[in-house]
Amino acid sequence: MMAPVPGSCQGGDVAIGDQGQTIVSTIKQEAVNRGLTSVLYQVTKGGQLIASGAVGANVTGVPVDQSVHFRNGNVVFAYLGQLLLLMADAGQVSLDDPVSKWLPDLQLPNADTVTMGMLARNTSGYPDYVAATDFVNAYESDPFKDYTPQDRLAYAFATPPLYPPGTAWSYAHTNYLLLGQALEAAGRRPLADLLTEQVITPMGLSDTRPVLTPELPAPVLHTFSTERGKLEETTFWNPSWQTPPGAVLATTICDMVASARATGTGEILTPAAFTAFIADDPVQHQPPPAGCPQGVCHQFPDTMHFGLGVQILNGWITSTPLFAGQGSLTAYLPDQDLAIAIVTVAGQSSQVNTNDAQAIFKILTTQLTPEHVPPN
Repeated sequence: MMAPVPGSCQGGDVAIGDQGQTIVSTIKQEAVNRGLTSVLYQVTKGGQLIASGAVGANVTGVPVDQSVHFRNGNVVFAYLGQLLLLMADAGQVSLDDPVSKWLPDLQLPNADTVTMGMLARNTSGYPDYVAATDFVNAYESDPFKDYTPQDRLAYAFATPPLYPPGTAWSYAHTNYLLLGQALEAAGRRPLADLLTEQVITPMGLSDTRPVLTPELPAPVLHTFSTERGKLEETTFWNPSWQTPPGAVLATTICDMVASARATGTGEILTPAAFTAFIADDPVQHQPPPAGCPQGVCHQFPDTMHFGLGVQILNGWITSTPLFAGQGSLTAYLPDQDLAIAIVTVAGQSSQVNTNDAQAIFKILTTQLTPEHVPPN
C-alpha cells in the first residue's frame, strides 16, 4: 500500500447552525434508508465549513473517517475542461482546433470537423465505449483488466458516429479520452503533469494526485457493489477504463469540497474563460436527431445544461460520478457561495447503478435551497 499523502484530510464531525444540523441529520437518515455501507460529506458556505462527517463502516467493524482516499471519477472532466481553457488562453490550443490537428495518427471519423470544444461539451457525436455491449461484457467478466486507450477506442468506434458533429448532445467517455490525449499532445507533457501543475496545485488540492495503477494512497476508502450479482469489494477494480491515462485521480472529501468551490467560482480561470466553461449550447435543448438511440441523445430542459465538463442543474455547477458502487457528487451554488461534496458506498440492499450521493443532494436542496432543486 502507498504511504499516506502528507497533509491528509482530518476533518471531524461538524454541524453549525440550522443548515448544518439539517444536513447532518438528513445524511445520517438517508444512509440508513438506503442501506449504505458508508457516507462521507462536507459542506461549506462562504468558504467556511458548516457540516461534515463520516457515517458507517470502512470494513466490517472499522468506522469510516474523513481521512480516507478514493477516486474522484468524472470530476476530472471538469478539470480537463479548465485545462483546455487555460491552454487556450496561453495560445497552445484553440477550442475550435479539429481533433485531427493534435491526434493525426488515430484516423478518427469526422476528425477534421470534431473540435476540442465539442469533445469537452459532449457534442462530437462519438459513441461512448462504456455503453458498448462488448465492453460491458468484458468489464463485468474481469473488472481487474487494464484497458489501453486503443482498447477503448476500438469498443467505441465499432459503432459509427451517432450524428453530425455539433448537432446534438450525448454523454461519452470517449470524448474525454480523446480530449486528454489531445491536450497532452498540445502541451508536450504527460497529462498527469499538466493537470497537477495547472489545475490541481493552483486549486490548493494538497491531497489530490494522479494514480497510474489501481492502487490508492493510504488510508483507503473501501468500496462495495452488487452489480455483478452479490456484494463484493470493488476498491481495487481497475479504473483504467474511466478517463485518459494520467487523469485517474485519488482525492479526499476535504479536497472534493474545495474543488467544488474552486471549480464553481472559476478560481483558476479568467472571467472570460469561466463564462465559456459554464456556457449553454442551444443544441442541447433541441429534439434528438432521428436515428440516435433513445436515452443516448438528450434534450435538456431550460433548467439544465452541460458546459465544458460540468453539469449546470438549476443554478448548481455539478459533477456526479458513479462507478463500482461508489456514488459521488460535487456541487456549487454561486448565488449562495454554497459548496457540497458527498461520497456514498453501496451496501447489500443498495439499488444497482443508482448514484445515492446525487439522490441525497437532491433531498438536501429541497430543504436548503428550494428555489434551486435540480431537475429530474
